[in-house]
Amino acid sequence: MKKTRILATLAAATLVAACGVQPTGVVPAGPGPSIRATTGAAVLGGVTLYFVSDGRVIPVTRPTEGFISPEGALMLLLKGPSEGEAAQGLTTFVPPEVGRVEVYSGDPGTIVLPFTVRKLSNQAINQLVCTATAASTAIGRPPAFQRMTVTFPNGDALLQTCKSG
Repeated sequence: MKKTRILATLAAATLVAACGVQPTGVVPAGPGPSIRATTGAAVLGGVTLYFVSDGRVIPVTRPTEGFISPEGALMLLLKGPSEGEAAQGLTTFVPPEVGRVEVYSGDPGTIVLPFTVRKLSNQAINQLVCTATAASTAIGRPPAFQRMTVTFPNGDALLQTCKSG
């Protein structure tokens, strides 16, 4: 009986000591990412653009009047984050190039860009693919397997799947 009490007391003391870890207060780490639905009723009247936050490509739904075409969504992406989005720490790796961007449905869908691949990082290409995929899905032309071919004026082409979050 004495052994049992001693063991119980030691077990309780170990739990109370918690291996020397002291409690801490809340540690501020800034705002978390704003991840929203990219299809369905949640985006009715909005367009989903993909920006970069803490090195990750994340969806951001911007309010609009009705649906925006995939080309329109990419043109908004090329303009970069709004003031409010930038204040939340969102940025873009897509250069603000001027030129016509085209999106074609198919298997896979195709994005035709007016600038060369050398100007784009992997995250920038992912921003383009995710934005075009979300906009194509919103208007009922979803690419199969959420993948798109990105083509450039010099003839280069890349096949990429949307990778966000």
